[in-house]
Amino acid sequence: MIRPALPKPPYTGGCLCGTVRYSYNARPMALNACHCGHCKKLSGSDYIKMLIGEREHLISSGESAIFRKRADSGREIDIHRCAQCGTRMWHLPLASPQHVFICAGTLDDTSWAIPTSHIWIECAGKGVALSPEAIWIEGQPADRQPLYDAFDRAYPS
Repeated sequence: MIRPALPKPPYTGGCLCGTVRYSYNARPMALNACHCGHCKKLSGSDYIKMLIGEREHLISSGESAIFRKRADSGREIDIHRCAQCGTRMWHLPLASPQHVFICAGTLDDTSWAIPTSHIWIECAGKGVALSPEAIWIEGQPADRQPLYDAFDRAYPS
């Protein structure tokens, strides 16, 4: 597969109704697909694609509603949704307050957003195509470095 080029920042996006808008003004650290049961339920789909980046580079406007979710591991994330239309926009992990996980489907341009990593692959739905050149990880990785390394291999600096 020929991977589309990584666009230069900023990466802009927003919710369905337009109330919440954001700009991520740095190179992402990873582009990950999560196939866990929680992400399936929260997205209403077979998986969710997330840009992982440094929280300090996210600028947003509009009112978001926050839902705090506790994973089976005990770790918690704050899920930000548009307060008007409910679009899931980004997550703020409490255990890693320096990070933000942006829902790639909310980007204005999603044409380049092909995952460089997949986690919880044992939960992937039948018929879901995993990016063949991406890394595949069973369960939740102990640390995110393999996700960052996979992104850097796909998009050298």
